[in-house]
Amino acid sequence: MSTPSPKPTQLSRVLACIALAAWILLLRPYPITTFMSACTACVSYPLYLKLKARFKGLWPATLYTAGLAVLTALPVVVITLLVMPQAVTGLRILDELVDPSWMQRPENQAMIASIDDWLKDIPGLEGGLRQLFSSVAGLAGSAARTVIASGVGLAGGALNALLVLLIFVMVAAMCTIQGRMIREFGLRLSGLPIDVYDRFTHTIRKAIMGVMVGIVFVAMIQGFLCGLGFRVAGVPQPAFWGLLATFVAPIPFVGTSLVWLPVVIWLWFTGAKTAAVGTALWCMLVVTSVDNLLRPLFLKTGIDATLIVLILSIFCGLAAFGPVGVFAGPVLVAVAVQAGLESSAADTRTNKEQD
Repeated sequence: MSTPSPKPTQLSRVLACIALAAWILLLRPYPITTFMSACTACVSYPLYLKLKARFKGLWPATLYTAGLAVLTALPVVVITLLVMPQAVTGLRILDELVDPSWMQRPENQAMIASIDDWLKDIPGLEGGLRQLFSSVAGLAGSAARTVIASGVGLAGGALNALLVLLIFVMVAAMCTIQGRMIREFGLRLSGLPIDVYDRFTHTIRKAIMGVMVGIVFVAMIQGFLCGLGFRVAGVPQPAFWGLLATFVAPIPFVGTSLVWLPVVIWLWFTGAKTAAVGTALWCMLVVTSVDNLLRPLFLKTGIDATLIVLILSIFCGLAAFGPVGVFAGPVLVAVAVQAGLESSAADTRTNKEQD
């Protein structure tokens, strides 16, 4: 039998709605940061409970907050020290590709002539190599600037970036440390039985963990492997291109090929054919295998849905919510699946009671 939750009064629900509205208004300027903080808190709450079981007093909250701050700042420090020195040159290369004049340089003529005619036969690429490189480089340059500017404070945004990181850490720590109170808040607001509410919470936690490992962690591995391959092949600014590969890796079907395929073409037509073949084999056999093997495995472990549904949820999430949709789409699918299971279970119980 399900355990009923304490029946919320009308007053308690009104007060809960007021509290929720107050927090929404307070954190409204930072929706993505708030959402990611809540996801982090949901996933890391069991770890906090283990800290509480081992330490007393303020130690669990202090250790959790300090650890979260270190893990949050570490990627920013790595990007600042490793990628930023290469970012200016990498962005300049992308800007040069957007400028059509680069195609008039004598050293590029041989490469252009060999593939330009072939591209013009493809619908939508009637402009040939000029149109292709300009479009791709423009998108890549815009994405790179957005990522770097928001992540490490390029072009004077350091104070805002620091504020966002601080809000992320504090909101995640608050949600985790006050997890029991938030659970009671959710029970009062929803009026669901405790066991049903806990199953939804467990489903959301599994879905977020599956997305974090299956998309974020796998994308980081792929970006690192791409950067390593570029470094061995002698590609300039390998860390910068590896960072770009990390951010395009979650895109289904194409992923890191948006970065490594142009790099391979560039190596081939600049005379480094051995490096081009080696990089292509490395990316196809190793980098792509990580995506094809690990990502579906982790996503399926966290979310009880077919791979096609998961890919569709990522596409729809990206279209509806932007980058945060990579998380929101699969999580919403997991909630929908759990709601369907609970509905079926409720109908089964009702039919048994009627019989």
